[in-house]
Amino acid sequence: MAELNVTPLLDLAFVLLIIFIITTPLLTSNIAVQLPVGSRNSSAPVDPKSVRTVSIDRTGQVYLESKPIELPVLEQELTAFHNNTPDAAVVVRADRTLHVQQLVDVMDVLQRAKIDRMRIENVTP
Repeated sequence: MAELNVTPLLDLAFVLLIIFIITTPLLTSNIAVQLPVGSRNSSAPVDPKSVRTVSIDRTGQVYLESKPIELPVLEQELTAFHNNTPDAAVVVRADRTLHVQQLVDVMDVLQRAKIDRMRIENVTP
């Protein structure tokens, strides 16, 4: 038999593709946050490469893209991100049981980092 049978190779490639498709959405929201309820926004779409996600869990721990971070370091990271990306945007995911002051502290960091495009994520009913 002089020919190469590629059927098992294609089966493996498709299985790996399916695994990648299923696991990718799970990587972006692995922090347990109960989002508040709000109405749907119909704003223009944003380039995903110019968006960073800041999450605050119910204990007040702040995360930048799923990594725990302190507020002064968050300000430095977002300032550098804004300097490199002029149309920088931030999505804030705050737990609904969070104290308002902790959310305001993160909003102050965004203001000092000169991030003017931001959104507080919520769930729609």
